[in-house]
Amino acid sequence: MSWVVLAGDYAYKLKRPVRFPFLDYSTVALRRAACQTEVALNRRWAPSLYLGVVELAMTADGPRFDRPGTPLEPAVRMRRFDRALELDVLVGAAAVSSAELATLGAAVAGWQAASPAVDPDASWGTPAEALAAMHENLGSLRRPEQPLPAAPLATLAAWVAREHAAIAPLLAARRQSGRVRECHGDLHARNVVRLDGRLTPFDGIDFAARLRYIDVASDAAFLAMDLDRLGRADLATSFVDGWFGAAGDYGAAAVWRWFLVYRALVRAKVDALRARQLGADPAAAAAAWSECRRFLVAAAEYATRASGHIVITCGPSGSGKSHAAAALAAALPAVRLRSDVERKRLAGLAAEARSGSGLDRGLYDAAMTRRTYAHLVAAAGALARAGLSVLVDATFLDAAERQRIAALARAAAAPFVILECTAPEALLRKRVTERRADPSEATAEVLEQQLAVAAPLAAAERRHAVAIDTTRPLDAAALAGAVRAAAVRPVDWPPSSVPAS
Repeated sequence: MSWVVLAGDYAYKLKRPVRFPFLDYSTVALRRAACQTEVALNRRWAPSLYLGVVELAMTADGPRFDRPGTPLEPAVRMRRFDRALELDVLVGAAAVSSAELATLGAAVAGWQAASPAVDPDASWGTPAEALAAMHENLGSLRRPEQPLPAAPLATLAAWVAREHAAIAPLLAARRQSGRVRECHGDLHARNVVRLDGRLTPFDGIDFAARLRYIDVASDAAFLAMDLDRLGRADLATSFVDGWFGAAGDYGAAAVWRWFLVYRALVRAKVDALRARQLGADPAAAAAAWSECRRFLVAAAEYATRASGHIVITCGPSGSGKSHAAAALAAALPAVRLRSDVERKRLAGLAAEARSGSGLDRGLYDAAMTRRTYAHLVAAAGALARAGLSVLVDATFLDAAERQRIAALARAAAAPFVILECTAPEALLRKRVTERRADPSEATAEVLEQQLAVAAPLAAAERRHAVAIDTTRPLDAAALAGAVRAAAVRPVDWPPSSVPAS
């Protein structure tokens, strides 16, 4: 779709005079408008990268950018960066951390929240539009002259029909509630660069409003899918963890598979288009077809992926749950649900906000605790059914709450593990009174209440438990191995009469 000219400290991006079903750059006026739109949109997340629109003009010295002369072609002028800093290259070189991806996930959620919501009268982001986009991808891949297997395409087409019938009301409700917004639209690893020490998206879609006014989950799922493709499911999970944690959009879990499949098919379609364009170069075309088939396989795997693990912590405030959970979530990997964060979110507070007194604000009263646990159980179940492993960082001192989430895990066919965190009571009190800059506002009084009512694990629960003494150094890899081993046992507890929610 574009040519890029590298010149000193700058890169100049020119739109190619092409027309595809999804874009039209066939005239200079259309290309100029696309350049202007590209700069305006991409300055939202990369203002120092996008410097403006300039003209390639014919001068006495020949064609020159941003010089007086006869205008030839518009171009986007960008700050030039090292290709080695693009995310796909960083991933291949093992030069990027889980923490960076989690930070990027939170940043993407913030950018999305600040972006305009779709006009209710527009067709973008509707269930019908979502289905049409999926059919467009499948149609482009089912052309008979292409060297692609027919069976997985037929299987995916049948899955799309079934899944859309199930999630169409959810997609409509998400659009109604403002979850369809002006997004990046093309958020894969080659469109993220480490700029000034921070992972930064660039090259968002400028050519079709319908491809950027999308469900925010579709935007996030694209990068998660691409990191999976690069063989780094751990980085994908860290990104997803950062995104869900910042957005609080756990309703997206119910449509997560749909968007993973969609994004894999988008990449398959693009590789098929590239392969056809490379027809004169058989080796390059064969490589493109190979990538296309890889994305087809990924799409089929997302559609049939089993439920993820559900791991819960168990222990009073100060028992080291959050420290262990943070390390374990990165090592498994898993999306982490923090009760202290979600409790505050339900109360309309930011994670780090101080309420003055958690007890005075009712953050830790019985009603708020029941509401918080109901939210945690529902979110964990939705994430697990989406194929994501989830770690619920909460006290789970109430046996009934443990029974509810265990019953949900059994219903979802999700492996279930209890991470029991222990420490001497004197150390619990010391940790609680000395804790600073933490979302938890549990006080010594809260701790005493917890110790008074805590229900120890029953024998049946211990079959699904891994106990750790948090006074000892934590080996996250060993702990993750122990949790995976414990997750092999099918959930045979609690009795089937216990409600799942």
